Amino acid sequence: MDFNDDHFNGEKDILKNSNWLNRYQITSAMPHLEFPKLGTPTNMAVISALTQMENSQWWSADEIKEVQFTQLYQLIRHAIKTVPYYKELNVPKNAEDLQRIWHDIPILERGNIVGKSDDLVSLHPPRSHGKINTQYTSGSTGQPIGVKNTQLSRIFWRAFTTRDHIWHERDPNWKLGHIRVAKKGTAEYPGTVGQGWGALKGKNALIETGPIAGLNINTRVEDQAEWLVRNDPDFLITYPSVIQKLAEYCSKNKIQPSNLKQVETISEVLTDKVRKLVYRAFGVKIVDLYSTRELGYLGLQCPENNHYHVQSEGVYLEVVDDEGKPCPIGVPGKIVVTPLHNFVMPLVRYAVGDYGVMGESCSCGRGLPVLKSILGRERNRLRQPDGQYRWIAISAKEYGELLEIAPIREYQIIQVSFEKLELNVAVYGELSEQQFQKLSIWAKKALSFEGEVVVNCYADLERAANGKLELFKSLVE
Repeated sequence: MDFNDDHFNGEKDILKNSNWLNRYQITSAMPHLEFPKLGTPTNMAVISALTQMENSQWWSADEIKEVQFTQLYQLIRHAIKTVPYYKELNVPKNAEDLQRIWHDIPILERGNIVGKSDDLVSLHPPRSHGKINTQYTSGSTGQPIGVKNTQLSRIFWRAFTTRDHIWHERDPNWKLGHIRVAKKGTAEYPGTVGQGWGALKGKNALIETGPIAGLNINTRVEDQAEWLVRNDPDFLITYPSVIQKLAEYCSKNKIQPSNLKQVETISEVLTDKVRKLVYRAFGVKIVDLYSTRELGYLGLQCPENNHYHVQSEGVYLEVVDDEGKPCPIGVPGKIVVTPLHNFVMPLVRYAVGDYGVMGESCSCGRGLPVLKSILGRERNRLRQPDGQYRWIAISAKEYGELLEIAPIREYQIIQVSFEKLELNVAVYGELSEQQFQKLSIWAKKALSFEGEVVVNCYADLERAANGKLELFKSLVE
């Protein structure tokens, strides 16, 4: 790579955010040490990664791709040598050779993982990458899988979280509010309050942050509005469909929080309609992000535009056609992702189940690829007799419990009526009567559903015309 003075010229260079350490107060892990502060070893690793990312975002697209394939070469060599699933792949000579043959590597579909995940696990994962964890996820396809990763993945997750705050100029002293999926009995109205934005508190936190207020997503919209005014957060995280209904209700009833400065949406497709509605209702802009449980951050919204920048320091993201070849800019295709740092369970060219459109290079000056739009993300909601929706909240633990009951390849939940659900499952072999009963009990508990749950077992589940399996489908008008 040819590093020249062009990297450091003009308005759009690394100096734009170079003072982030001054604006974000690093938490000190050592007694009596307040200047300069030293955090925990994990937090110092996060800072190291983030500092390099502050530089690399301004490289050209070609330079970013070059270093990505340098990392991918390390990943592929390790996968071919230690992961049974990849043992038949041709060993590339170097990073340039890997880039040449990249599109010959078959797409890894979720079906390749279901029931065969052990073949994707490295026989010799690097010990230096830390403790191995399993992340259960269903995605939007209804195929429950468990993906293994290491502490290294959490380091990059936290680095990208902080980048999101930096890009969108959030004051760490702001009060954060969130209306998110939570189990029944958790964060129910009137909500919860605490100190610190993240899950880690005190000396384990990366940066010092302000207060936090939380609310269960299944709260009635009128109570959500009361919660919003009472807690008056500076920054709100929720789902597009939630903020849409909340903005409509507040506009109709002339309710206006006084401190709200920014809304961030997650998990669902965000439309321009919702962006405009929220701006009219609250006078603030929406920031959206794109992530998955098994892969981490895929895209963050550009600070100056509404499209997304691929988080290329963590993943190599492609939009491809049915043959696995790159789609031209502006042409929809399947989103395929390769995490760069998962050496315990490499997912090479993994189809996440979403469709997207790549865009032209960004006017902001960042070389990170542009993901113009994300298509077809689906999430699940139950329709209630009063016309409200209740969100289904299935935890990672519950996904694990489901897989312990039976070797389920795919599942789908269909709401037949207000009083009846069908749990359709595709399994290897047949289910015993005891397994049928356990699945029905699991569904009632996981979905907090008091009605009847009928379990149906199939060899394969029926898919939509686009080939996707909807995780949840309501037949209730």
